[in-house]
Amino acid sequence: MAIDVRKRVVCTWCSCHDPSGVAVDSKHGFVFVACSDHVIVLDTVHDGRVAGSIPAGEGVDNIDYDEDSRALYAAAAEAAQLTIAHVDENGSPSVRAIVPTTRGGRSVVVCPNGCAYVIDPLGGRILKIQPE
Repeated sequence: MAIDVRKRVVCTWCSCHDPSGVAVDSKHGFVFVACSDHVIVLDTVHDGRVAGSIPAGEGVDNIDYDEDSRALYAAAAEAAQLTIAHVDENGSPSVRAIVPTTRGGRSVVVCPNGCAYVIDPLGGRILKIQPE
């Protein structure tokens, strides 16, 4: 969906049945949509067509994206993993790493230095994942 604050919704794009998170690459015009077990990439420059997708495990919730490194992060609560992918110029993501987290680990936030933080609500903590 594209939104113009003056005109409201200006177009609608298909993503998945029950999206749970979204991230944006404003430099390249990509919108990343978290679905239940994967993430899809919509290309806003080409009418919201699906440019690619990656599997991320069951229970994907919030996702995050670092425009500078073109790294996409998706935490999956049921799969107990964090999937890290690189997104190329065409919007096609490729998995670079799958890091074990903990069951229930969900929302992810990434810092400019590449550290990712995953919320562990069942354990009452925040997991820190350092880049190698």
